[in-house]
Amino acid sequence: MYPNKTTWRIRLALSDDLHSRTVLHQTLAGQPVSALRLLPRDSGRAGMTGEVMIEAVEGEALGTLLGSLRIISPQVFVTRADLSPPPAATPELVASR
Repeated sequence: MYPNKTTWRIRLALSDDLHSRTVLHQTLAGQPVSALRLLPRDSGRAGMTGEVMIEAVEGEALGTLLGSLRIISPQVFVTRADLSPPPAATPELVASR
């Protein structure tokens, strides 16, 4: 039986310079990346936030990628991107008797 792949959203803080972008692209080379966004940070520091969407199996390969990203950035956040949103809260109906 083959393990199912999961779509992961990975966010990390980077310096806003050519070297950081180059290292990020080298780290992601050969990975099943479906999207990559680089956004300026709101803070006054020269930095950016990278958001990567990647499809991978939980386990060693994902752990290796996260370890490589951790070398680039001290802040790496991972969430599952393929989870269905929770159902909208529906107000209870009051029935008169």
